Amino acid sequence: MFEEKDLRQIHSKEITLKSIKHQIDNFKKGFPYIVLVQAATNNNGLIVFSKDEINRLSVFYSKASKNRSILKFVPASGAASRMFKHLFEFKQNYNGTEKDYQNFISDKSFNSVYNFIKKIKNFAFYNDLKNVMLKDGLDIETCISDKNYTIIIDYLLDEKGLNYAKLPKGLLKFHKYNDYSRISIEEHLVEGANYCKDKNNKVALHFTISPEHKEKFIKQIDNVKDIYEKKFNVKYEINFSIQKPSTDTIAVDLDNNPFREADHSLLFRPGGHGALIENLNDIKGDIIFIKNIDNIIPDRLKEQTFLYKKVIGGILIELQQKIFKYLKLIDTGNTDDDKIAEITAFTKDKLNIWIDPDFN
Repeated sequence: MFEEKDLRQIHSKEITLKSIKHQIDNFKKGFPYIVLVQAATNNNGLIVFSKDEINRLSVFYSKASKNRSILKFVPASGAASRMFKHLFEFKQNYNGTEKDYQNFISDKSFNSVYNFIKKIKNFAFYNDLKNVMLKDGLDIETCISDKNYTIIIDYLLDEKGLNYAKLPKGLLKFHKYNDYSRISIEEHLVEGANYCKDKNNKVALHFTISPEHKEKFIKQIDNVKDIYEKKFNVKYEINFSIQKPSTDTIAVDLDNNPFREADHSLLFRPGGHGALIENLNDIKGDIIFIKNIDNIIPDRLKEQTFLYKKVIGGILIELQQKIFKYLKLIDTGNTDDDKIAEITAFTKDKLNIWIDPDFN
């Protein structure tokens, strides 16, 4: 199955041959399902707070976090291509004929594309798209009235235009405001300034990215960093890491044989977000907030996000303080039966740790 040069390629990624064979076996036999024990409910995996508790934890976090290292960890290497799946499908089926147009306005499978064209002025990237088309002598409004929708889609997705199909989600414009638009990275800068600020007003963010896009990420952040530092009176400390090749998964064909590129080399695909646990393990912080690059909302909805991030942070700090207190008691031997029962109840009720019946 594997040639000598395949083994060298696998070794260069620091993946074992045993791991590769296991991946292929999973494709052949199917991936095992996770075993679910029961639904998470209130006081059994979920915690529900009153308004008073929410306010108390938020205020507590704002004070207690000042003396801790806070970090925002953002998986940002995801490609945007899946976001435009319907646009690609539409391009393959629309040739601009009257019949195509009638299908376009009546076929429910084209609903998302119909709404995209109808509301295109509302998108954050509209002005960029309009300007890049004008450079080639194309007016977007004329294209719409002439039903030349594929030209608009081409300029949105392809290299001759905005090239959105080849960019990661972190570099796309997501939200439109009165006189400007923000890419998703900017929204994370805004969020970080509101709940990841230490006593020195430093805001630490870490983005996991693809190596081919690193220069673009740095350039985009350099373009806007000063704006948000002045706006929020903070200083950003921004770092990047690359998803490790050792977490890649081999690609297979329809017969579950290793898929090969045109040069006959093996094709590997980056692992899912779970693979980033190694990147996360390499960084340090007392509290690390994890939030995906496209899990963002506009300013008008952010207050709830800020509030509940502080609540989560407050819970973590309170739990940490309690854990350290109990560990100190155990280390010093100041634990009678009642205290052991208290600690046991805490691990079960607050940390959701299952206690073996033989523990006693």
